[in-house]
Amino acid sequence: MIVGADGSRSVARATVSPTGGHFREYPFAWFGILTEAPPSADELIYSTTPDGFALISQRSETVQRMYLQCDPNEDPNRMSDAELWAELQRRTPGVELREGPIFQRDILRFRSFVAHRLLHGRIALVGDAAHTVPPTGAKGMNLAVADVVLLDRAIAALLTEGDDQLLQAYPETALARIWKAQHFSWWMTSMLHAADGASEFDDMRRMAELRSVVESEAGSRYLAEAYTGWPLA
Repeated sequence: MIVGADGSRSVARATVSPTGGHFREYPFAWFGILTEAPPSADELIYSTTPDGFALISQRSETVQRMYLQCDPNEDPNRMSDAELWAELQRRTPGVELREGPIFQRDILRFRSFVAHRLLHGRIALVGDAAHTVPPTGAKGMNLAVADVVLLDRAIAALLTEGDDQLLQAYPETALARIWKAQHFSWWMTSMLHAADGASEFDDMRRMAELRSVVESEAGSRYLAEAYTGWPLA
């Protein structure tokens, strides 16, 4: 049994899914920084403004990870540290960000991908080899772990009982979760990011969509359920 867990540039994928897969590229990216600073809040901050999205997340008590929506072709060295902090602060109104030295910068492009096939004979794809999602919904690692749990059960049944039913069902079982996560990631991305060329109607509708989530118990419950992940089949 061979498991292709070799990431989004997978070599195993070409054998299992030679026709490629379903693909979408988004017209924006995240400008990410790592900074030596204390946390700015006790929890993640997702913020959307007319100028774009910002995410304030935590790594530890002394290192934080922060993101700004940007053009995919943005030069990560174009802005000074002071300009980056000013833009992050401008996109997180109502929160006082705690600043520190920035020691890493990168541009994270947004892509969605699902391989046409996840299983070929005794070769199976898991994680980013099988699928990628935009980072907005935080589903990448979640999906990878779910793939591994499902495949672990299937391989155990194959090796200990000679039963390959779970293995043959692995693609269908995994894809049901993968496509739900793709939708959630697309939805979060489109709801929270400002789109080039959007009309005033588009922007007002997007903000109404966001209010429909945060002002509704049912909407908030759906977001929480999808964000944390669904029960394994």
